[in-house]
Amino acid sequence: MKQSTGLLELKRSKEVEMQSRNEMIAHLKDQLQETRAKTTMERKYIEKECQVQKVMKNKKCNMTEAELQAELENLQIQMEEETKVNKETEMWVKKHHDQLQEKVEYWMDKYEKEVDQKSEELSTLKGTKANILLKLQELTLKFQEYDEVVTEDRAQKERAQKAAEKAQLEIKSATKIQAWWKGVMVRKGLGPYAKKKGKKGKGK
Repeated sequence: MKQSTGLLELKRSKEVEMQSRNEMIAHLKDQLQETRAKTTMERKYIEKECQVQKVMKNKKCNMTEAELQAELENLQIQMEEETKVNKETEMWVKKHHDQLQEKVEYWMDKYEKEVDQKSEELSTLKGTKANILLKLQELTLKFQEYDEVVTEDRAQKERAQKAAEKAQLEIKSATKIQAWWKGVMVRKGLGPYAKKKGKKGKGK
């Protein structure tokens, strides 16, 4: 009986341990799912943000170049018209030539500065991209760690299940052996099942 009680307690202990491990595995799976969803959302948000910024920067740069081109074309037209006028107009053009030259230099300088600014912004975007790639690599490593934990837990669960099945088989085998031995003892009259011999009375 003590052996049977010990086996039952062992069985209950194994069942409680298996239930605890199952709950832990379910919890880890939920955390892994949440981490995957969060990683996917962050990556999509960052990609979308980068695309929007890139489009806005390109649009702004194209508008600036178009304005400069229009201004240069306007200046060229003005200069062509001024060459056709009389000497008084040529004197006026000469008088204002320095002003026009300064204006052209101003726009050219502005254009060069804006090009430099766009180059710096492009370098910043490249740095941001590198940071995003680094973060993605870190998240990939974390995912691999979580995956290893889940794999190890699954292996432990399989080992525990095999151990429980083995214990159950041993319990069944022990029960069958005990029943068989009890039957043998009953049939053979052994142990507590031995037939008691009656005392014979003395003759007078």
